[in-house]
Amino acid sequence: MGDASEKANRAASNAASATRSPALRVLARAGFVFIGLVHILIGVIALQVAGGQGGEADQTGAIGTVASKPGGVFLLWAGAAACAALALWMVSEAFFEARAQSESKKKLQKAGSAAGKAVVFGVLAFTFGVFATGGSKSSSQSATDFTARLMAAPAGVVLLVAVGLAIIGAGAYYAYKGFTRDFMEDLQDPGNARTAVEWIGSIGYIAKGVVLAVVGVLVIAAAVTADPSKSTGLDGGLKTLGSQPYGTVLLAVIAAGLVCYGVYSMARARYGKF
Repeated sequence: MGDASEKANRAASNAASATRSPALRVLARAGFVFIGLVHILIGVIALQVAGGQGGEADQTGAIGTVASKPGGVFLLWAGAAACAALALWMVSEAFFEARAQSESKKKLQKAGSAAGKAVVFGVLAFTFGVFATGGSKSSSQSATDFTARLMAAPAGVVLLVAVGLAIIGAGAYYAYKGFTRDFMEDLQDPGNARTAVEWIGSIGYIAKGVVLAVVGVLVIAAAVTADPSKSTGLDGGLKTLGSQPYGTVLLAVIAAGLVCYGVYSMARARYGKF
């Protein structure tokens, strides 16, 4: 029994180590470039919305913009590969972080954080792939459909409220990292670029935190009012901000913050710890 367990652990360790090849490391770094590109485009679309133009200010709107450009299909495939590599890297990160920590609580925290990032990056890779193969999907409609299905399930309203609170919690965490600049722990020393990276990252994290909190509130509103159409994802969250008093200014500020987050993500491709 002990030998079997040891062999299983060794096999898992070898599999995780295999995901840390130099080639995958380079491709995973490129994943942050594409994440940055997506956030910059979301910010640009949100600025257009603030200026009275239309547009879908979310991942699908941003990736759709890439798809519409000459040679866009090649960028889409590159984005799918890079984000998939980054997701795989985070899977290995979850494994190694869990093994490196001595306390069970820290094991769960570190592994859970890395695994959650792997899911997010994997979904983004899938979205790039959908557009690369000629398909398309609306994030807003997907969010509404998911809310409707969950609402129809037993205890669905309770689950939706829990999901909404979790998203608000994620937003608070992003804002906290922005204010405290804890995100710098994810980077190697940027040298002369440190001050610029700190300011851009701080603004970006706070902006993303605000948007996520609004998305979470919309999910809870949909659950409480039994109206799935109120849960419209990132695009709906940004447009909700824009509909508030002084919303045009607020939306423009948040949009600029998302652009900052995109620039920070690209800096992470250069200075991130891999």
